[in-house]
Amino acid sequence: MSYYNSQTLSDIMEQFVRAPIENPELLPSILPIVAGAIVIELYFGKHKDESLGWNTSVGNSIIWVTTGLNLYLTSELTQPELYATAGLIGLGLTVGYMDFFHKWSSTVAFFLSSSGIVYTLSYILVIVVKTDLTLDQQTMKAGAVFFVATNIAFRILQGFESSQDKQQNMMLN
Repeated sequence: MSYYNSQTLSDIMEQFVRAPIENPELLPSILPIVAGAIVIELYFGKHKDESLGWNTSVGNSIIWVTTGLNLYLTSELTQPELYATAGLIGLGLTVGYMDFFHKWSSTVAFFLSSSGIVYTLSYILVIVVKTDLTLDQQTMKAGAVFFVATNIAFRILQGFESSQDKQQNMMLN
């Protein structure tokens, strides 16, 4: 199926969801991202009093670098895809550097390096590059909506997880 600018935002968002099912060759690129996102989100749902640390921030930025390198080395990239892939690698290197050397506040570092942002952005770029979606304004809008919806879903997922921290505090008292 070929995608052109006439696609609606909902069509493209649906492609973000359907792509791994319809294109099993994506699984080696997508599964680590999806599994990592789910496990980390469940972890922070279970340990609600724990916050992202500097080491996790640096580690999460590496996801951007390795995802970008994977796309660069395994895909035939169009010019926009090449720029987006280079941008993801550059973002990972910049955020990783800033986190590694504590160049900005922990609030900024932990927000930018949060799993919802890192994994969702990586997932969106892999779907765009590895499928026949065109990287245009409509796809970027759909990606932004998908990004927000996914991060809301992560917060809901965390809400279903009972807090291990509260259970431990109750047992100690």
